[in-house]
Amino acid sequence: YVSREKSKVSPHQFKAGALNTLLRVSAVITNSPVILTQDCDMYSNDPATLVRALCYLTDPKLKSGLGYVQFPQRFQGINKNDIYACEYKRAFEFICIGLDGLMGPNYVGTGCFFNRRVFFGPPSNFILPEIDELRPNRITAKSITDQDVLALAHKVAGCVYEHNTNWGSKIGFRYGTLVEDYYTGYRLHCEGWRSVFCRPKRAAFYGDIPRSLIDVVNQQKRWCIGL
Repeated sequence: YVSREKSKVSPHQFKAGALNTLLRVSAVITNSPVILTQDCDMYSNDPATLVRALCYLTDPKLKSGLGYVQFPQRFQGINKNDIYACEYKRAFEFICIGLDGLMGPNYVGTGCFFNRRVFFGPPSNFILPEIDELRPNRITAKSITDQDVLALAHKVAGCVYEHNTNWGSKIGFRYGTLVEDYYTGYRLHCEGWRSVFCRPKRAAFYGDIPRSLIDVVNQQKRWCIGL
């Protein structure tokens, strides 16, 4: 768990800023080549999900240009006729299936396994981060309890760390919009990365869903103003 530093005089960039902080801290601590983004109201429903994602991410025919593997959002607690249209099948399944034949589905903000390399420029044009410890191909040698590691983790999570860097513009999750997930996926596709939509019969992840009109309105309001 990472509690990032915030300041009234330094924009925190909402969810995209939080994800970039986690991206840097995880790079310092373990630098795993695969990253899962998952909303706090979603949970794993299938222990084989990681294996499914790795089948794509490690495929010799795909891995050089494959940026991420997106799983559909699925929900529990939907009433019989889904009268508030909360399942969002058009956005989270139908469109993704169609895009799978092109560059691939967009990133929908959760249930997605990323190749860490995807956040550092196009497949053929690697953009170096500002410090070597954040390079996606670096192999960590120190324990996560090492004081130097912890000190650097605190530094890269600081609220002013991104000043005068490429974070949010050329590397990491992208800033400048309320829908950082779709925008980031769009930018990655523009750079030449491909994605894959993995839709197994058993739901990989489940989430909760609004069960009343008031809950639906509150959710839509929250999404629209970027909270």
